Amino acid sequence: MSFSEILISIAIGVFTGFASGLMGIGGGALGTPLIRLLLQAPPIISLATTMPVMFPSAVSGATAYIKQRKVDTRLAIMLLITAAPMTWIGAIVTTMVSGQLLMIFTAVFLTIIGISFLVRSSVLRIETDEEEPLAPVSTIAALLVGIIGGFLAGLLAIGGGVVYVPAILRIFKRPMKVALATSLIVVMAVSIPGTIKHAMLGHIDWQMAALISIGAFPSAFFGAKLALKLRNRTLEWIFGICTITFGVYFFFSQL
Repeated sequence: MSFSEILISIAIGVFTGFASGLMGIGGGALGTPLIRLLLQAPPIISLATTMPVMFPSAVSGATAYIKQRKVDTRLAIMLLITAAPMTWIGAIVTTMVSGQLLMIFTAVFLTIIGISFLVRSSVLRIETDEEEPLAPVSTIAALLVGIIGGFLAGLLAIGGGVVYVPAILRIFKRPMKVALATSLIVVMAVSIPGTIKHAMLGHIDWQMAALISIGAFPSAFFGAKLALKLRNRTLEWIFGICTITFGVYFFFSQL
């Protein structure tokens, strides 16, 4: 890699790591388009190289949330029962779908999720009292969300946070910061089988992943610290605007 590519890789890590801690998404959803556009990596490499970066960034971001006791441990475990194996299966399916199609699907998926967040934050009252008792968790719902999030995590190498955060908010009725924290714990765990399978398939550029991780690890912690200080409504707007912006731009760039 050239010196400029090294700097770009670290910068991508700083940005995606910060976003990971701030939005509880692992960073893959934003990292993939940046790697593709700025480093001109092949589609499947752009997708899979973000997977090993998710573990250190999720660990860093989750640390800040754990200190504030924002993680719903029971919900995280229930999601992981199906999410972990489905991540492996999703990674296998990448060999059956063209990289370009996966890029476009990622862009459309980001845009839809972002729009849903803006609509929610505009229509509903978001400022939930974070000290209220947490609602009971439906085991079936948790297993189904784990299946969907895990499969997409492996298929699109996104960590699944863009599925888990809205699901934890809307289906399981958790406050925004609990959703972010719990999502990061799940992302941290599913990144392991996802990384192993994509590595076996030869989809990961390890030099690029290492450089991105250098930037992502410290910045994820600061992203999480900022999230803990922001209002829930503000976090929802940030989540929505960022995902829409990247989704739309990435979609047209691929076309």
